[in-house]
Order: sequence, then structure tokens, then C-alpha cells
Amino acid sequence: MYELLKTIMIEELEVEAGQVSPDASREDAGLDSLATFELSLALSQRLGVTIADEDLFGLRTLADIAAFLEKRTAGLPGSPGAPLSQAADRAEGREDAGLARLLGGGDGVRPDRPAPAHPLARNETPFQPPAPVLDAITRAAAEANRYPDPFCGALRAALARHYGISPDRVAVGAGSITLLQALLTVTAGPGAAVAYSWPSFDGYEVLADLAGFRTVRVPLAEDGHDLDALAAAVDEHTRLVLLCNPNNPTGTASGEAELLRFLDAVPRTCLVVLDEAYCEYARDPGLGARLHTSRPNLIVARTFSKAYGLAGLRVGYLLAEPGLISRVHRMVMPLSVSDIAQAAAVASLAAEKELLCRVRETAAERDRVRAALLALGFDVPPSEANFLWLPLGARAEEFAAACASAGVDVRPYPGDGVRVTTGTAADNDAFLAAAETNRP
Repeated sequence: MYELLKTIMIEELEVEAGQVSPDASREDAGLDSLATFELSLALSQRLGVTIADEDLFGLRTLADIAAFLEKRTAGLPGSPGAPLSQAADRAEGREDAGLARLLGGGDGVRPDRPAPAHPLARNETPFQPPAPVLDAITRAAAEANRYPDPFCGALRAALARHYGISPDRVAVGAGSITLLQALLTVTAGPGAAVAYSWPSFDGYEVLADLAGFRTVRVPLAEDGHDLDALAAAVDEHTRLVLLCNPNNPTGTASGEAELLRFLDAVPRTCLVVLDEAYCEYARDPGLGARLHTSRPNLIVARTFSKAYGLAGLRVGYLLAEPGLISRVHRMVMPLSVSDIAQAAAVASLAAEKELLCRVRETAAERDRVRAALLALGFDVPPSEANFLWLPLGARAEEFAAACASAGVDVRPYPGDGVRVTTGTAADNDAFLAAAETNRP
């Protein structure tokens, strides 16, 4: 396995042969974040099994990586020590490891593998869009022969009314992640750094690498973001701080007083992105919208993918100072948000009463599941999102595999823990049954 690793690094990553001895550290071998991503992709293609780049980050030497690969592929057709089979049986198709990290769900979705009976890995809502939203989607679909409004005027106006701000403080894109990508692009520069808590949303590192940023990870405190440490990590090179609140994957959230102290400690030359993808489930869902108008360097990112149930339509937005919104808009791909998505988002804002009922139902289920897990002996921090975090450490992958064998798809973070989305009562009961047979 080491020889395969060495070959890939020399031939595909163009690493000098002298840097790839087994006892070389990842850093000494030139495996920065981007190179690790490329290595994981190449390994996934060669071995026919997904190797996420995050799996490689905690391994110090190339020998460690080789040992991990041998363990990961043990018993698979075509792997060392396993019987050979035809190439068609070994191949699983090309899969982007970075995309797999963004979507979650273990080894990802394969066309030859049935969908899990209980999909609890991607933080989707189990509810279909409300009837008025489905009606809006149907009406908009009848005009699918027309190009969408490139300025998303109706949706920006609806969001402005919803928050009591002017439309020039709103940017709309195909999911909040595309807007974060645009924001990173317009703020990039030589030596620029971006800081964020860890563990947090996997996409931050992927997007930062693509934009050429140096990333600075600040470990979470026991009860959530360590905002003092995060503020201390900001220096003259830091262009952006990305703060997921409530945090994904832990579900913990910082309150207004804590955030204000943090914002006071960060230089105005550093932008702070408050990523509120799960804000509807939090105790203070209006926090970011309330703060951003008085803080020129504060940007709020939100999405219609989670509580609003429009994950398949891809629409998100930023709230920020007009000058910054204008710069972001110039980097967003024109026509990227369909008229169907825009119509659905506008109708979703009008269906807020039903939305809030669903949010309360999900929160009640989340708390029921947490209470049951605590009774089983699991350590589960309180959550203000639509998921729960089980800090299982080294048992994370084993626990996720046991859940998968019971038809329950959860999201493992190797070496850290498992994130479990709150689904229907039946989904949650199936998960609890799997957890009961795999207690701490």
C-alpha cells in the first residue's frame, strides 16, 4: 500500500521522491490542505472506495496513511489480501472527495447502492414543502422555457421586507455556499488567512483552499465556540472569520452578549461571517439579522435548504453592508438561481406560520432523542439545530457502521464523533434502536 501511495504522490502530485519515505510527516512530504484533497481523490479512484481528505489530516506520517489505507480496504475486492475480481466489480466510479465532505453520509451515495431507509446524515428536514410552496413551484415550472431573473429581484425584495432592510443589503445565490465562495474570492490576496472553529462546517476548508487562503483552525471549547481564542487567532493577515452559529456538527450556539464581545475584539478590517444555516431552530433565530446593520464588517449567511425544506432547489442569501453585497454579486454566476427556486423561496417566507410549527416539531423530536440517548449513557451536548452530536472519539466510525447495518445513515467524523439529523419519529426510533445495541 505504501508503494501505491508513493507512486501517486510522485506521478500525480509531483512530490520529490526523497520526500516520500515512510517516516516522513505529511507536512515534510508537501501535503498541505489542497495536496491532501488531491491525494484523497486519487486514492478513491485507484482503490474503488471513498477516502475523504479529512480522514488523512490526523495521520502524521506516510506510514500512518499506508496503514490506514490497508485497514480501510481490508477485505474489499482487489485490495491487498483480498481475492481479485473483474475491474467492473472493483470500480465504484469517479467521486469528488471534497463534494462528499460537503454532503456527508459516510462513503457517499453510489448508484448501485440503495438509499438508506433512514437518511439522517445530511441535516435535511423530513417535511415536504407546504402546499402553497408546492403550488408556487408548479406555477413557476410552467415558465421553465424562460430564463430566470438574473437579479433575483422578487426574492431580494421579499427578504428585505421580511427583515425590514433595503434590498441592496441582500445577496441571493444558489445556496449560501456559493455566496461564501464568492465572498472568499473577492477578499482573497497574497498571504491571506481565514479563521474558524473546529470541528465546524467541512465546506469552509474546501472553499478556502480553492480561493488560496491559509486556514487557521481554533479548537472548540467544551461548551461550543471558544470566541476568545478565535479573536486571538486574528492577525494582520486574517481577512475573514467564519463562525457557524449554531455550529455544525455540534449544535452548540453562542448568544448575543458573547458575540458582541467577540465582534468588539475583532478589527474592523477583518470580516466576520455569521453562518446561520440552522438559525430557525435556535433559541434566538433573529440574532444575526438584528446585529448586522450596526456592524459593517458582519455578514450573515442563511439558507432555504434546512428549515424551509428547499435543499433540492439550492437557494441561500447574505445580509451585509451594500458595498460588500455589490462586490459579492459581481462574482456570483448569473442565472444560477432558477425562477422555480426564487418562487419557492418567496412562498416559503409567506408560509412562516406553518414553517415555525414544523421547526417546533423537529425541536421536540430532537430533545426526545437526546433524552433517550442520555438515558442510554451517551454524552450528548444540548443542540440548537436540527441534529445531535455524539462525541464518540475513536468509536465514531464503528458506531456509524453499526447504524448503517441497521439501515440508518448518520455522519461520522473520524476520531471525533457522529452527527445525527433529527428525522421523522420512525427515523429517530430506528436510530435509537441501533444506538441501544451500541452503547458506550
